[in-house]
Amino acid sequence: MKRIRNVLATVLLLLVGAAAHAAPAAQPPALVSILDGEAALLRDSGRFGAAEGVRLAAGDLLETGPQTRLLRLEFTDGAIVDLGPSTRAFVAPRLGMRGQAAAAHVYVLQGWFKLIQPAGGAPVPAGVLTPAYALGEPAGQQVAAVDADGGFQLFCEAGAVALQDRAARPAPPPVRLKAGEFFARRGSGKAAVAPRPTPAFIQSVPRSFLDPLPTRAALFKGREVAPRRLGDLAYTDAAAWLVAEPMLRSHFAIRWRALARRPDFRAGLVEHMREHPEWDRIVFPEKYRPKPPAQAPAAPPRPAGVRTY
Repeated sequence: MKRIRNVLATVLLLLVGAAAHAAPAAQPPALVSILDGEAALLRDSGRFGAAEGVRLAAGDLLETGPQTRLLRLEFTDGAIVDLGPSTRAFVAPRLGMRGQAAAAHVYVLQGWFKLIQPAGGAPVPAGVLTPAYALGEPAGQQVAAVDADGGFQLFCEAGAVALQDRAARPAPPPVRLKAGEFFARRGSGKAAVAPRPTPAFIQSVPRSFLDPLPTRAALFKGREVAPRRLGDLAYTDAAAWLVAEPMLRSHFAIRWRALARRPDFRAGLVEHMREHPEWDRIVFPEKYRPKPPAQAPAAPPRPAGVRTY
């Protein structure tokens, strides 16, 4: 019996070693190749300063400042996503969104982005997710603005793209745009497609989006740039994601569950609990514990000298 156990242990070690050899560590999906201004990186329980050369992991959150001109992300598959000022983005979200570009390069919660597929590159099936729409089958270049109130505008500068409404049920066919066309929906209003963008949109596009820029990922090959830790993740850093669409709220309730033990983070959760009710069970687990079964009341004592039959 001992010999059999030794043989099984040896086989198990060989299998584990083979699996480790066959499945190397996943390569970071993106790199910060250009940063003109300030940007924060939210990773795990910390807030970091983004910098050129920092390699991003799936799940990283980025936030640009109001004066930031450009944050460029270059992905390993050749796609490029430029972020403008006051923009929040979720890198390589893996949220199980069936039929909604589940392998998207980024989820843009709000702000400006430009999606670029370099000429001559292989087709990139993934795109960008926003609260209202999913961009799929992108080719060429698209510039878009995501408003905090649900509004969405997109200019297909070159190539083509398919826009899928994420909220409508049943899901309508995607809106397909070709080069030069402009899509807009204000708040919960009706969407419209025009042959060209409006003057107001053109005037508001970040100036940095108008200049063609070379790719720079090769400059950082073989270099490791570590982001500078700025401090612990505060409730105010995470708030915009904690009150986003239900799927994101559920995701972050699991991801940041341990932060509820910190008094400062917990205080923010309690104050804004109505906006993210998923946290109530985490912050107040005692409210959800099963109650003990009710016990039958004890029989009153029998008076002395009284006989029962």
